Amino acid sequence: MTPTRTLLAAALLTSLAARAQSPCPTLPPDHISRFTSIQPATQSQELRLPATHTFQLLAQSGMPYSSPAEGNLRESFDFTAYVPINGSSTSGYLSINHEGSSSATSGVSVLNLSFNPATRLWNVTAKNPVNFGPVVGTYNNCSGGLTPWNTVVTCEENTPTAPTDSNNDGYLDFGWTVELDPATRTVKDQDGDGAPDKLWRLGRFRHENVVVAPDRRTVYEGADEGSVNSFVYKYVADAPGQLGNGTLYVLKLNGAIGAATTGTWLAVPNTTPAECNNISATALALGATSFSGVEDVDISPLTGQVYFSAKSPGSVYRFTDGGATVSGFEVFVGNSPGITTRSYPINYGSGTVAEAWATGNDNLTFDSQGNLYVLQDGGRNHVWLVRPCHTQAAPAVELFATTPAGSEPTGMTLSPDEKFMFISLQHPAPANTQSTTDAAGQAVVFNKSSTIVISRKGSLGTVLAADHVQPELAQADVFPNPTTGPELTVALTNSRKEAATLQVFNSLGARVLEQTTVLSPGLNSLRVPVGKLRSGHYTLVVKTTTTTTTRPFIKQ
Repeated sequence: MTPTRTLLAAALLTSLAARAQSPCPTLPPDHISRFTSIQPATQSQELRLPATHTFQLLAQSGMPYSSPAEGNLRESFDFTAYVPINGSSTSGYLSINHEGSSSATSGVSVLNLSFNPATRLWNVTAKNPVNFGPVVGTYNNCSGGLTPWNTVVTCEENTPTAPTDSNNDGYLDFGWTVELDPATRTVKDQDGDGAPDKLWRLGRFRHENVVVAPDRRTVYEGADEGSVNSFVYKYVADAPGQLGNGTLYVLKLNGAIGAATTGTWLAVPNTTPAECNNISATALALGATSFSGVEDVDISPLTGQVYFSAKSPGSVYRFTDGGATVSGFEVFVGNSPGITTRSYPINYGSGTVAEAWATGNDNLTFDSQGNLYVLQDGGRNHVWLVRPCHTQAAPAVELFATTPAGSEPTGMTLSPDEKFMFISLQHPAPANTQSTTDAAGQAVVFNKSSTIVISRKGSLGTVLAADHVQPELAQADVFPNPTTGPELTVALTNSRKEAATLQVFNSLGARVLEQTTVLSPGLNSLRVPVGKLRSGHYTLVVKTTTTTTTRPFIKQ
């Protein structure tokens, strides 16, 4: 989950949300959210991205930290936050959560990153863990948030079975949010006494994430506590940029989910350690609405509306926050009460298929154009993109990626210029053996937690001929698709006689086949030898002096 840096001022939330449905933006040719959907499929051992995009591996669990005494990167990569240095899109820190099952296996790692414009590759110049010892450690670091003042908030989703207060400060050890400075890898002192603190006033419960609004005071957070205690909270800090003290609220809808369109924020006592320790029980007693597995909350940069995902029903809701109340509460995308088998048409270039949304929608990330990325922990573990013009009656849903076997996509933040996407892949199957080549020429096997950066090929690694934006031929088709035979037939209609180059790229952008031909006016039928290609997803590119035509196909 990531807050975007182009959010509108909080004072405009209500008026902007009253606007009509946002139009789909016309994206610049090199924008990261400009792509043709990939063809839906179950997980394979590879990461499947649009033909226009590529990736570079930055880190995997087991890699050594810069200081040998600190050991190696832990497993279970989750929230992944790019923190720019002085607003830079080419120099920053990357904070990676570890959703471990004990205090020893949980925590946060920080990578120091710099982008080399000559090679168009990212360099990892340091890898170090955050020291949470002064706050008795962290437990099950799941998602989190990036503040407008460039700190990271990491969230503890679960707690040990037996709660403890090992330092006798009145606050139970685990189940909180923690603010850290990625530059110094230290926990922030919230009360000015010289010692670091967890964010006690935000409450103790099964935290999934936080998002900080542009007013630098309002924080939204979600609880993943099953069907009973999965509440949406709002916290309003007393002072901008200082989260240590403030007032906590929980959302209660004025009716049942699916019927109610309005709600009320109920104040939750959070002054004493006892009150902060028992937020879930208090919210339940107040009658707060449970949404069955709240996973992430984010804020639209176009309307200021608040969006949140609920994992179990497979729904992404949104509402307008009016201060004491909320309005316009509705399902934005995904399943609705009574409709639990929602599918969306995915146009992958050579056709359109219906793909089930399923359950498990998890992390949310907006880009500045209002496109919403939805990461799935369940179903087929997709990375979806929902355009701002989407409605349930007129869907605008794309499929950006399918993830390696056994893994779920986690985290996701964008560089300020939105050329680079940072994301992690948690717990791919250890039995995965297939090697793929990334933009740096590394042979990557996705068999452990991995953090990668994704970009268009023109911005990351070597530029391929297929990246140049040119018109397509008026008519082109490939068949049979999928193919099991030795040849693929390509039917092309051209207006004149001219030379053409046929290239085949695998799912990670590596060219695996190339041949030349001469097109004649009218219909052309070409045969491409694909018998030696291994099973997988490929992209055929036919390039003439004036056109570049791209068609995906599957080799079985």
